[in-house]
Amino acid sequence: MPTYLFCVLAPAGAEAVPAGLTGIGGTPIRALTAPAPASLEAWVSTITEDALRVSGRDLTAQALLHNEVVNAALALGRTPAPARYGSRFPDDAACVADLTQRAGELRAILDHVAGAVEIPTLLVPRELAAPANERPKPGDPAAGRRYLESLRTRALDADRRRSAAEREASRLRASVGDLVRDEARSFTAAGVMSIAHLVPMAAMGRYRDAVATFVPAEDFRVVAGEPRGPYSFSSPLRSDRSGHDSGSPSHNG
Repeated sequence: MPTYLFCVLAPAGAEAVPAGLTGIGGTPIRALTAPAPASLEAWVSTITEDALRVSGRDLTAQALLHNEVVNAALALGRTPAPARYGSRFPDDAACVADLTQRAGELRAILDHVAGAVEIPTLLVPRELAAPANERPKPGDPAAGRRYLESLRTRALDADRRRSAAEREASRLRASVGDLVRDEARSFTAAGVMSIAHLVPMAAMGRYRDAVATFVPAEDFRVVAGEPRGPYSFSSPLRSDRSGHDSGSPSHNG
């Protein structure tokens, strides 16, 4: 049966999976070791072939279970490199072979995120982007010209919104300064800037204070999230089947 991968860690020198920890389908979590020279520890479980054939609320629930396993590693004071939801291999041997093959890049990721967590923050415009206009009806005089003009207007508006969000994201980055080890940004069509900061655990209190005192431009409000595994900084960690980011389960599907 397939081996499902939750996360990869630097070896702790002893069995470190919390007793009774379970994952998708209630299957027990176990540590799988890629021996030297790879020297990596993977938290995995054995699942059935159809365990991931879910959708809707069941998919969201499973993505949250995936994230709970990652959080269990964080709770031990260890920073895992999270796998994406849905990452699995035909068996343990295939998983170990993949980790061994990519040991260099995985160790580099673990070194980069060591002792840190990801904290997501949203810069939300107070006025979200309007939905796209409907396409013109056939035969409507001058509809084609008006439609092209509306596309141009929307494109210019999107550029304006993105530029404004980028400015605010840069201001926020400057305000947290060296409390942040790394940053990742993404921008939605609605004009929301999603920011992920890689924050050392020892600096979380000061980081929270800095974000709380940050005053955004009048067009934006700041929505700070809870610490989680460094999904945004572990992108090479994937299996032969693409998964979804369980750090944002509402986007899976």
